[in-house]
Amino acid sequence: MLPGEDSVEGFDFGDDWDAVEQHLGGGTRRSEGASSGMDTLDVSLQTAGAVDRIGYGIVLGSFGSTDNSLEADQYRQRLSTLVPSLTSGLRTCSVAEGLLVVYGDYSGWRDPKARDDLKRLQDLTINGQQVFPTAMLTEIKPVRDPASIAEDELLWARVKYPDIRVLYTLEVAIWSDFESGTLSSDQRRSEAIRHARSLRKNGFPAFYHHDESRNMSMVTIGIFDHSAIDASSGLKSAQVERLILDFPQRMVNGEPLMTLYDPQDPSKGGRTQPPRLVEVPKL
Repeated sequence: MLPGEDSVEGFDFGDDWDAVEQHLGGGTRRSEGASSGMDTLDVSLQTAGAVDRIGYGIVLGSFGSTDNSLEADQYRQRLSTLVPSLTSGLRTCSVAEGLLVVYGDYSGWRDPKARDDLKRLQDLTINGQQVFPTAMLTEIKPVRDPASIAEDELLWARVKYPDIRVLYTLEVAIWSDFESGTLSSDQRRSEAIRHARSLRKNGFPAFYHHDESRNMSMVTIGIFDHSAIDASSGLKSAQVERLILDFPQRMVNGEPLMTLYDPQDPSKGGRTQPPRLVEVPKL
């Protein structure tokens, strides 16, 4: 199913998702000589809400719906009474899955303060009992306002089909700095947006998506249902294969992504990776 169609008729949302999904995925490797020269593009409006800072905190309690806001607030207040030293670091966060009561605000998984605080909380006991035995450091993604999602952003599929558990799309290009310091976040976002819109002008149902937790932006084509891949064989549908004929190479920063025949000896050459089916991310 492609953008612009008004019905989900014909979608096959079977029960064997796990069997389907085991055929998806795969690592990312940057090809040698990938380009980093970028023109500028104003992405302040196109990515409004999409580039909110992703935070990290230690989850002390979770509540499955935003309707539980009163319970979450009461829980936070009880924690403040029980362990007053935690009060200044406690907050309630709204995420896609509901509400979290979180302690701390950290820069990432490797933040040494996060490790120290997590150990301190897990070791905290009152009357010989652990208070937070299941405390864990978690990535906290801001909840997107559906009104901020444009039709050429991949998350649009989740706005249009809010009740569908899994949707797939064909990833054809990605941009990332790969911690090299040569490509800014604004540049990678600009390139993905520009490429997706260029493809749309040529008649392809292209989307862009910014994965801020991995510092990566991608361009994908099409929205596909359960029949995009056969659960038993892993074979892609004829519709997907037709798109791959138009986009036979998976691109990274404007260059084909290569799989080397011998990773220890690049001189032996390799083959270009084809595009891959990926799951459309949740809101």
